[in-house]
Amino acid sequence: MSSPRWAPPVARAVHRLGAVVTAVALTAGASVVLAAPASAAARTYYVNSCQGSGKDTASGTSSNHPWKSLDKVNSTTFKPGDRILFRKGCTWEGQLWPKGSGTASAPITIGSYAGADDSPLKPAIQGGGEVADAVRLHNQEYWEIRDLDVSNEAPATDTPGENLADLRGIHISGDNSETLDHFVVDGVDVHDVTGEDNWISGDPGSSTEPGINFGTGWDGSKRTGGIVFDTTVPDVTAPPGTATVLNDITVTDSTVVNTSFGGIIVKQYTGDGPGAVATGWGTRTSATDTRFTPHTDVTLSGNYISQAGTDYGCNGIYLTDVRDGQIDHNVVAHAGTSGIETYYSDRITIEHNEVYGTRRKAGGADHNAIDPDRGTTNVLVQYNYMHDNGDGILFCQFGFGSVTARYNIIVNSSRYAMYLHSNTRATAQIHNNTVYNDNGSKYLVYGYGSYLNGTYTLRNNAFHSTTDGAVLSNSDTITYDTNYYGGADLPVPAGETNAVSGDAKFADPDVSGPYGDAISGPRLSTALGYRPLARSVLIDNGLAIPDNGGVDYRGAALYDEEPDIGAVEY
Repeated sequence: MSSPRWAPPVARAVHRLGAVVTAVALTAGASVVLAAPASAAARTYYVNSCQGSGKDTASGTSSNHPWKSLDKVNSTTFKPGDRILFRKGCTWEGQLWPKGSGTASAPITIGSYAGADDSPLKPAIQGGGEVADAVRLHNQEYWEIRDLDVSNEAPATDTPGENLADLRGIHISGDNSETLDHFVVDGVDVHDVTGEDNWISGDPGSSTEPGINFGTGWDGSKRTGGIVFDTTVPDVTAPPGTATVLNDITVTDSTVVNTSFGGIIVKQYTGDGPGAVATGWGTRTSATDTRFTPHTDVTLSGNYISQAGTDYGCNGIYLTDVRDGQIDHNVVAHAGTSGIETYYSDRITIEHNEVYGTRRKAGGADHNAIDPDRGTTNVLVQYNYMHDNGDGILFCQFGFGSVTARYNIIVNSSRYAMYLHSNTRATAQIHNNTVYNDNGSKYLVYGYGSYLNGTYTLRNNAFHSTTDGAVLSNSDTITYDTNYYGGADLPVPAGETNAVSGDAKFADPDVSGPYGDAISGPRLSTALGYRPLARSVLIDNGLAIPDNGGVDYRGAALYDEEPDIGAVEY
């Protein structure tokens, strides 16, 4: 990595937003209190590598007689309800891969316990670049991983990127053609994972930089980084008839920092590698493709993801091959390519996140906050604060897709605030967003050539730019209806049905923070500087839109008869 090792905070507070953005609930990252074993047969095992106090010949069932090594843990098959507790302040090098599975009523838990020194530091599992996965589960289910510090950093070399490899922090996978249920990752700190950057397309062999590879295909790409959930097959040349599916995935209140390729990744196998027989499980040709077999019920909530200290950290969240996903109350900072991206997924809600500082890294083409990408259907993007990214929202719905983007606040995108990059079978409903640019960029809504063939409907959006000659692309497939255009000489797109102009009276458009971090969580209230004050032309001048979600950006109930324009109802 290109920066010193990141030190996770001793105590964390996760910013939760309910009905009102300014309502804050703090969750301290103190010792995790784990419930007692679920049955008399279940046991609690203690592991202590500090000060020579642990022994693998000990019973392990008492903190006074703990085990010592990962080898002892890895050679044990645990039973439902068992707990494996690592002593705080201790460090283990290598791979943690305990065996066995829990049940719905009695999952197996990995956690921590405090020693006599009462260290606040989470137990550290350090892969050191010597193992592919620092923490691994494979063909197992009903596991909960809590309160660990995980890294997998290969030693740096004189040549940047030369230490990048096929590495992950936490890796949960399977290939047994079953549905594997219930995986919880909570309160973990994953950091400094030197994973290689493999890109789906591009010219293979064109990269001259170590650790960056193009044209690796679907299965060979984008599966290194902090926390990875994926599946494969035992033999790519003779795949089974049934896919392995991961169901009920939850990652909450965790930090993922300086991990490449990505922060949190979910991905299904499809069979497009060298010599592989295609299964089609991980790709979609249409919304009703019967071969498509996504993972199900995924929740990513209250996490802090930052790639600020690595030039190889690309996606913050890469949610692919998922049906029924929830991404909320996360901070994604300084990612490369995309802060939050969905790909070949269905019924995904992305809300109450703060995404900022995304820039191009490691040969990636994009640098957006949120991207509902290829083959995404029923994706809802709402109540997010996106600022200081390359693009705000990239509607990259190649092939087909359906997206609703509403009540978002998008500020100071250096390229395009809304990038329309879809084709004929894609649709997007874009309403009640506030877009504000005061950074010299003139592109508010942009698309080009054949990528303006998707059907886009833009209503009740507030577009404000202080740059003369700002651009809002137009085509026969874009409908502008009752949007606000303000700031400098902002041209009204041809065909706009009912343009609104005048003084928007934003409360504090020069607001410059505070922004979200690992302690605060998303600082969504900062964006309320772009709310309208009294006598704003945004008030009561919008269209009534059915199925509007019921509340605005800050959680306030919406209008009965006279809607406002923009993300915040007056």
